[in-house]
Amino acid sequence: MLLLDAVPRGGLACLPTGSRGRDVSRQFFHLDRVRRGWLHYHETGERPKLARAASGKAPTKVELRKALKASGKLVDAFLEQALAGEARVRMFGRSPVRWMTYLIAHESHHRGQIALALKQCGKRLDEDVAVQGLWGRWMAAE
Repeated sequence: MLLLDAVPRGGLACLPTGSRGRDVSRQFFHLDRVRRGWLHYHETGERPKLARAASGKAPTKVELRKALKASGKLVDAFLEQALAGEARVRMFGRSPVRWMTYLIAHESHHRGQIALALKQCGKRLDEDVAVQGLWGRWMAAE
């Protein structure tokens, strides 16, 4: 949420140089979609049929914030259940920890793509968010 909130005005439309892929807004949309997709798969064993980001109007910060908060709560609840043996993780060696590390790696990858797209569009993130926002709070707690 810190990263989303830090995206400067006009930054959601940024696209990495030479890319025909997702702009920043659609990167965030993708994160929500992947979370929900895996949750559906763990619950049903079936590949989900989730809507892709529309090619026209991109999701707004308000829409993205709402979706990411909701999917974050769903991931949290599922992990609690899985760690207690009350829910089943499919794949990942059936390990909730392995699945969570996958999600962290996946979202970290897209965080890098978002930061690069913003930088290439001339909309760099503040250092407080780019560096300290991710690690500073954890390191300060030591």
